[in-house]
Amino acid sequence: MTASQDTGAELTPQETARMVDELAALWRSGGTLGQAMDITDDECEALYAYGHALYQQGKYADAMKTFAQVTAYNHMDARYQMAFGGAAQMLGRYEDALRQYVIVTMMRLDDPAPVYHSAECLLALGRLPEAAESLAMAIELSRGEAHAATRVRASAMLQAVQARMQ
Repeated sequence: MTASQDTGAELTPQETARMVDELAALWRSGGTLGQAMDITDDECEALYAYGHALYQQGKYADAMKTFAQVTAYNHMDARYQMAFGGAAQMLGRYEDALRQYVIVTMMRLDDPAPVYHSAECLLALGRLPEAAESLAMAIELSRGEAHAATRVRASAMLQAVQARMQ
């Protein structure tokens, strides 16, 4: 750490550039902001558990803030992104939820859950054709017994959406 960092003085342009370069190198190598800040996986898990408890208590705004924080610390954990999306969805912040679900969809290409929840958000936004497309994709991803419940829900929702679109 430089003297200016220790004393709280402003960083020089060179120090700022060096820090940006170091952070960019960390991200390029798969690192996270949490690693740059020396936040441990256990600390992230504790924060996630706290957010989950808030969510279970119906404190969705506080849960969303907590999940946003843990997601910022470790953007590579899909559970954090899903939780952030779920809290946003419960608050009616469907566009915010969609952003998180799209990220998780890209992280877990074989998981129907983020696609299904995306469809719920699209329905709430009145974007029926996109919701139908997401539901069809969720059904396709729901093969096998592990995702049978999602397949049943998505199929029923798709039928209802298609009926509304006619």
